Amino acid sequence: MWSPVALADLVSIWNHYAKIAGRLTADKAARDVGVACRTLQERPFAGRARDEVRAGLRAIAAGPLVVFYRVGAEQCGEIVRVLDRRKDIEETFGGDGERR
Repeated sequence: MWSPVALADLVSIWNHYAKIAGRLTADKAARDVGVACRTLQERPFAGRARDEVRAGLRAIAAGPLVVFYRVGAEQCGEIVRVLDRRKDIEETFGGDGERR
């Protein structure tokens, strides 16, 4: 399951990479996220805990990106955000935990 904000993140990231590096690079970034998400389907706790950012939050690397997610009661993951590794995580998750 993807949050609306995470889907918007992925679209924004794809558009950014397409603009600065071309469609092939943008497609590769999206594929990297897909690989990470498939890993989470098989092993929901594969990523590392990021409780210092937000309680219950976990993250897994996806190339130059990081997929932030939560594991629900039925060990089904919810993708919360997809961010570039260079982004200020504390600023992003600061206010309401979604987007500032």
